[in-house]
Amino acid sequence: MKQILLSVCVLLLTGYLQAQRKTFDIFSFNPPAKYVLKEQQKRLLYERRDGNSFCVIQLWPVQEGGSDPEANFKSDWDHFAGNAYNIGDPKEKETTQVGDWQTVSGIGIAEQLGIQFIVTVSTFTQNNLSWCLVTQMNDEKFGADIDAFVSSIVADIKKFKGNISAGNHSNNQPINNTTSAVNAGITKYMTNFDDGWHATALSNYVQLRKGNSELRLYYVDDVLDNAKSNMIDAPEYYWSHYVAPYYNVASPQKWSGVSYPVVYFMEGAATEKTSGRPCYVTIKIVYNGGANVIVSVTPDEGSLKQMFPHPNDMDRMLGYNKFAITEKDIAGKWKAGTGGGIANYYSVYTGAYAYTTSLSTADDFAFNTDKTYHSEHYSASSGGAGTTYAALKYNGRYSATDWELNLTNRHNGSTEKYYAQFVAVKGGFILQLIRSDYDVVKYYLFRAK
Repeated sequence: MKQILLSVCVLLLTGYLQAQRKTFDIFSFNPPAKYVLKEQQKRLLYERRDGNSFCVIQLWPVQEGGSDPEANFKSDWDHFAGNAYNIGDPKEKETTQVGDWQTVSGIGIAEQLGIQFIVTVSTFTQNNLSWCLVTQMNDEKFGADIDAFVSSIVADIKKFKGNISAGNHSNNQPINNTTSAVNAGITKYMTNFDDGWHATALSNYVQLRKGNSELRLYYVDDVLDNAKSNMIDAPEYYWSHYVAPYYNVASPQKWSGVSYPVVYFMEGAATEKTSGRPCYVTIKIVYNGGANVIVSVTPDEGSLKQMFPHPNDMDRMLGYNKFAITEKDIAGKWKAGTGGGIANYYSVYTGAYAYTTSLSTADDFAFNTDKTYHSEHYSASSGGAGTTYAALKYNGRYSATDWELNLTNRHNGSTEKYYAQFVAVKGGFILQLIRSDYDVVKYYLFRAK
């Protein structure tokens, strides 16, 4: 951090310039080598990835506000680091004078999705103006890149024209994809959760209701995903299809907080077109096997923040796409298959760990109305001593309750218990089975045609 501050000091005191200068807001700078420019509208964002290592550099425009450097830093730290990653106060903090700018910098360690990384926030204050530089990296080798970039920045206050609010977003022609028709196909297409949420499987999304609030868990739509242009950001694209057709929103705002992985989120005060009812609408996109789109509709912003203080708090609601099974509904043939993945995997067939391999598997189940079942499991793997093949077949009886499936005569004649549920998808349901005594063993089964 001291190197970064020293670089800033050298820069702002000398006004040192290099070739190929770029500009953003009141700043001129040299673009960091080997970095990809990801955004230059509301902020300047550069990103670099080297294998599993990454570095993100964000330069935020000058803002009018308070003249207290400590207060400005606290506001920036809380917004970009403390609250965003739930890491509290900075582990280290440093204050210095850089030319006419009073600078406060902090550093912390954050973690998301099992990835630990360093977050730095530096706030520069001069009179009632301030600006902020934020970085995230999981490898210290990127420190030199940050130093070089910061050392190239020149801030020219004469270019400051005051903060300009963002105008309305324009939306593309929407696809008609919302319907209240029930996603028929199973007996128990409604689930009541202990925390008060009520889920209903509809044709294009799972509807969650609690009091006056509603969430819509839209099913992954490959056609819609593939039609997205790289020229439009994900929140704006899905907003135009899932929100704009049904709500008037004067000034929708994209998430401006700092996060890695990126938070795809958009929100705004709205009016429902059909009823004129005022409300607050948000959209969150979670990429996992496609774009999982979550739309929330609450009476006001306060109601939303009470339930989901941070946009990422919505992600857990995808787990509410959960519906009970019955013996009647699982009767028939089901299939699953995976192929070509490199993984350290647990062998479903032998109960032992295997080497890192290239694995291809196929699993077929047939549940008969007389409560007997038949399953076949095939695998082909390359690794260790070469390519090996395995095929196992089981015959036995099954019994089912809302959330459990028991299968007799499995490996070595044992009875296995699976946590079971239906997951609604576009066009039907997936039967999800997770073995109770070892949750690495999972089956995601589609009904065979």
